[in-house]
Amino acid sequence: MFQYHFSTTLVEQLLSFAGNSFQHRKKEILIHQDEPLSKLILVRSGTVSFSYDVGNGRRLLLGQLDCNNTLIGEIEALNNQPCIYTVSCLSDVQYNLIELKHWRQLLLEQPELSLYTAQTIAAKFTENQKINLDKLLLPLSYNIAKDCLLRAENSHPTLLRAYSTVSAEAERFATTERAYRRVVSELVEKGLIERTSSGLKPINLALLSDFVDSFSQI
Repeated sequence: MFQYHFSTTLVEQLLSFAGNSFQHRKKEILIHQDEPLSKLILVRSGTVSFSYDVGNGRRLLLGQLDCNNTLIGEIEALNNQPCIYTVSCLSDVQYNLIELKHWRQLLLEQPELSLYTAQTIAAKFTENQKINLDKLLLPLSYNIAKDCLLRAENSHPTLLRAYSTVSAEAERFATTERAYRRVVSELVEKGLIERTSSGLKPINLALLSDFVDSFSQI
């Protein structure tokens, strides 16, 4: 659904087919989950959030993305499937709609762009798959600590931004607010992380890294 490192050449060429510019206000929905995608969305500016709702009152938030000529819907454009996620506007969002035929034409005419697109989609899919498997198979404490470590090390620049509220962060880790608060408190008591105005921060990177690594030795 989302990708941050598409070729600037591809984006520049898509802009020649952009046509009119549109705007959604903060809190409006840009794309609904399971909605058929008729056009590729090129978000020129604004911040969006990705979520997946299973229909029982629970949802998974993936994080925030600050967009700058960001393509949304590229996977659906390739496989003709409905949208995977709901995309919500966390700020005013400006975007253009690109006819799928233009996107496909560029990929067919320029194999290097097609290969680059396939590689970036595959890389992001692999990264997301590992994150989701970790959430499924490893404790919440590991996942919160690992997320905090990666952000501090800035070793994964494609990570979606965290949220500013506890309730949203709990949904990002597919858990309840109560469980999230409890685990964060445990990590704070261990002296591994601290709460700050800008989110969770490591107190000691080496100790936090050792804590994360300890789960592979269980």
